[in-house]
Amino acid sequence: MTSQQRQVKQILIAIAYAIIFSSILFLITITFFPKSPTPIIVEKPKPMALQITQYNSISLGNGYSDFWAEINNPNDDFGAKNLGYTFVLKNSAGDIQRKTGNTFILPGDKKRYILLLNYPGNYTLQGFELSDTPTWAQLSKFNLPELSKKNITVGVSDKVGKAFTVAGVLTNASQFNLKNIQVIAILTDDKGNIIGVNETLIRDVLKTESRDFEFTWDSVIPNASAANTTILTQSNVLDTEELLLQLQQKPVFDR
Repeated sequence: MTSQQRQVKQILIAIAYAIIFSSILFLITITFFPKSPTPIIVEKPKPMALQITQYNSISLGNGYSDFWAEINNPNDDFGAKNLGYTFVLKNSAGDIQRKTGNTFILPGDKKRYILLLNYPGNYTLQGFELSDTPTWAQLSKFNLPELSKKNITVGVSDKVGKAFTVAGVLTNASQFNLKNIQVIAILTDDKGNIIGVNETLIRDVLKTESRDFEFTWDSVIPNASAANTTILTQSNVLDTEELLLQLQQKPVFDR
């Protein structure tokens, strides 16, 4: 064997040993030092923006007006448990006044009304604004507590000094006690125009409990009827962590 052949043989043997050593090292590495799996990053769900659908005012005929706004939540699985809003008003002298407040909107609520009642009639409604940073919470609209209304009456009542009233009975048909239930009355004429609005709050309604409610106006609302009266009931369950847990819908995130 020539020296050149011997050198080639040594190179081949070295290569073979290198391959064997590398294979053994690879096996040891993957056996005792396995590679950590690449973490899967799941983006937080992003609710769609709330929408202002309409707003307007109603003259009460006594020097005061009621202002109302209608908003829409396009999210069926997210609601805003804290939502800032502003009524933009202008008086007869041209001065602008901004009346701010906080409310909430439940998942899937397509017609949520926000009211500003009994305001001086020399102010006109110039606009309505929503905060662009609501506090979101997750809950399916199908898990909301059930609230039912019945025995709705509209007309002048002998019980409250001949005042014009809308009355009825609210039942908490869910299996949860509710601390506050907001009740809103929307009265329309035969053409669907809103001619009266009002709201009240019923506190500490036990599960399956029924409670009476009543709204009053100082004067009769022409063309109002029970058939054209909508009673909206809602409770801010999004702001009650204990209730959310009972509903088995722990919030995914708050912001």
